[in-house]
Amino acid sequence: MIPTRPKYPIGIQSFSEIRKGGYIYVDKTGYIPLLLEGKYYFMSRPRRFGKSLFLSTLEAYFLGKKELFEGLAVAEWEKDWIEYPVVHIDFNTMDGTDIETVKRTLLWQLSRIAEAYGVVIPEDAPREIGTYFAELVISLHAKTGQQVVVLIDEYDKALIEVLHDEDKLSAATTALRPFFNVLKSCDDKIKFAFITGVSRFRNTTIFSGFNNPSDISLDERFAGLFGLIQDELELHFRDGIEALAEKYEYSYDMMLSVLKDKYDGYRFTDAKVYVYNPFSVLNAMSKRRLEDAWVQSGSSRILQTYLRRSHFTFDEMTSRWVSDSDLQATYSTENPLSLLFQTGYLTIRDYKRDFYRLGIPNQEVQSAIVNLLIPEFVKGTTEVRTIEWNLSEAIETGDVDLMMLTLKGLLASIPYHEIDINMQEKHLHLCMYVIFLMLGVNTKCEIAQAGGRVDMVAQTPWRIYVFEYKIDCSPAEALRQIDEKGYALTWVADGRPITKIGVNFSSALRTIESWESKTE
Repeated sequence: MIPTRPKYPIGIQSFSEIRKGGYIYVDKTGYIPLLLEGKYYFMSRPRRFGKSLFLSTLEAYFLGKKELFEGLAVAEWEKDWIEYPVVHIDFNTMDGTDIETVKRTLLWQLSRIAEAYGVVIPEDAPREIGTYFAELVISLHAKTGQQVVVLIDEYDKALIEVLHDEDKLSAATTALRPFFNVLKSCDDKIKFAFITGVSRFRNTTIFSGFNNPSDISLDERFAGLFGLIQDELELHFRDGIEALAEKYEYSYDMMLSVLKDKYDGYRFTDAKVYVYNPFSVLNAMSKRRLEDAWVQSGSSRILQTYLRRSHFTFDEMTSRWVSDSDLQATYSTENPLSLLFQTGYLTIRDYKRDFYRLGIPNQEVQSAIVNLLIPEFVKGTTEVRTIEWNLSEAIETGDVDLMMLTLKGLLASIPYHEIDINMQEKHLHLCMYVIFLMLGVNTKCEIAQAGGRVDMVAQTPWRIYVFEYKIDCSPAEALRQIDEKGYALTWVADGRPITKIGVNFSSALRTIESWESKTE
């Protein structure tokens, strides 16, 4: 008899389908009473983080579908289950590159909702999205006697797709403004509204007439609303974790550690609440394979465009302290930091006195970023994948000589004139950092300790590497510095073998010249 496996809702965004179909559902309904203390909400999160499913959950709740919520948190709180008319708009289904297509699709969605409720919009009403939306809200309120609930998913789809084209962006903003203004003009007929998206365009003219939504994107009360916190992972996915552990021949605890390194690490608020990417977790559990599902499911074209235009280097963007207004700012080519944060490529690492410092969330995102950045560091190299394979094998097995020989060849492939002689040490740090990120290795640079600053520490589930770099000096001196300043002491109790590596970078050759290592 074939054993029954849990049902994972891959790609299913319908709350009703998940509940009726017996799929695993992570209960987020406990947030609903808190949301009902207000009226208008906006929340930004990266794609594939459960925004659409939560809006579907809200829709079922406001439609009074009590039977779907049996055993869930909100069922213990809600007693009345009043049915409200719901207008649920999904921009995700639209071709965001053409605003005229967006407008036609919006009108079609609104007309389907009117048809479902048996509402007749006057034939002489202008077929303009703002006017039609207002007529629908007014008509639904008049027919049902209840205020209307408005749910808008991925509102920024038509803006992100044309972000690189100022004329198209302006046209899209102008066209959509009357639609969102309805939330203000029909305020007395609206019960509740929730808007989701990836980006924050609240400071642009798209919301010039609608400035009253509560932006809860950085609100610590809702830190775990989207994504999976650690307790939810272990409660709902134990069977999948055990299956993965068996396949990869890990212990259960080791597999938890591997999953955490690969998919966890997103932090969106002041509170130290970290969440997993739910899409990647579901795919890993279903396929029983540790893949980069989130990265593979979307395009990075816009991100590439902004990184190439920006004057900021990636290491600078992860070392600066920034304000919450920086995180919520509209994207700009001068500073793409908000783009990286809002799209999920960077996340909050530290918070201090109303300022934030960002970092890469996890190994899956490390791989994605490096696929965008590595061509800038290895121009002229045609065998990147072969080099990547050799490095991965060397790092996993602890073959330091093979690792360093491969790194030496990779760094030597960078055109000579592209290395600033006055920035060689910084260049070496950055290149080594990016290369290890490419391999999905947990990597940190310039780690402050009591004895000084460790140049780089790279960790795998099996080994820890501690690096010290020197320019035109003996690698033995670099190795001695690691010992004398106790750079490796932090990880001694970890239990994994620690390999200390002193590296000498030649200013004449513009690459690694020699190295020494020892493993403890």
